[in-house]
Amino acid sequence: MNLNTLLSNHKSGYREKLVKLLAVKNSLTTAEVESGFKDFIEQHLAEKYTPASLFIEKINSIQTPVLLNIRRGREEGEEFCKICHANQPNVDKVAMKYGDRIEVVEASIDKPDGGALYHIIYYEEAENKMVPLTAVINKGEVLKFWTGVEVKPDEYGEYFDKLVGQV
Repeated sequence: MNLNTLLSNHKSGYREKLVKLLAVKNSLTTAEVESGFKDFIEQHLAEKYTPASLFIEKINSIQTPVLLNIRRGREEGEEFCKICHANQPNVDKVAMKYGDRIEVVEASIDKPDGGALYHIIYYEEAENKMVPLTAVINKGEVLKFWTGVEVKPDEYGEYFDKLVGQV
């Protein structure tokens, strides 16, 4: 799953729903909405997707494999998440084991960038929507993601060992 493709698919699906909703609400055809509300739609999409686009650009620019950790409860005022808290030592162990050969990217589901990316990754595989979401990403490709579970360091290691040449 390529992050840019996931973003594009999510944005396209959201745009389609928005156009249909505006058509129903204003008793118009979708073609009338497309032409009459074009500027509004484009501005709304830009506002909604800019944080995720920038976050994806950041991840894609990283030259090493990435361990993405989208969680809750790390910053003051955020709702506490038991599973997120329990999985954090596993993420930290992976970071220590691989050092600068991988990069750990942390995000909060309660912030625009992390929350948006969480939903974008789930858009096509919306089964068990829970946090944390952890993912192994290499060159913009989501190789594997887990949700709502503690993932043992060895399980992440199955991917990172291959990616960094340690078998």
